[in-house]
Amino acid sequence: MKKPSKINSDSQISSLVANAICVTMSLKNLLEEELTLLQKYFDEMRSTGTTNHLPEDAMFYSMTSALYGTQNLTMGELSKTISAPMSSTTRMMNWLVDNGYAQRLSDPDDRRIVRVALTDEGRKLHEYIEIHVIKRVRETMQLLTDKEQSAIIQVFDKLARVFNLNETK
Repeated sequence: MKKPSKINSDSQISSLVANAICVTMSLKNLLEEELTLLQKYFDEMRSTGTTNHLPEDAMFYSMTSALYGTQNLTMGELSKTISAPMSSTTRMMNWLVDNGYAQRLSDPDDRRIVRVALTDEGRKLHEYIEIHVIKRVRETMQLLTDKEQSAIIQVFDKLARVFNLNETK
């Protein structure tokens, strides 16, 4: 079995960081393109004559993903889960609540704690967006070999674990 090569120079590290930023921005742009395309669909769905525009931000997808996978979270838990500042998380949550995609709930054990959860409409919206995001990522990943696909998934999983470990220190 061949040992993986190690990073030996500052220029390799600089290149790695530049490529990681490029990939991250490309994925963010891909998501924003999907949200823009879906805006037309949701504008047409509104029969009341009012349009609730989707935010053009990857945070929208991160928040609905985090909330979709759980029953409910506190704002602090949500902010930590998506690695975003509380102020940004609160602004996006206000938008989600104002447009009927999320709701604030009181904690049954402690009335001082406010939890947030997706509404049925929010869950449907996330499911619809998820279908399109998966389709676009699948199309992109098909440009890679099976071995490259497996490697990129393993690397991103490992990086996510590393960064999550470092956040708790």
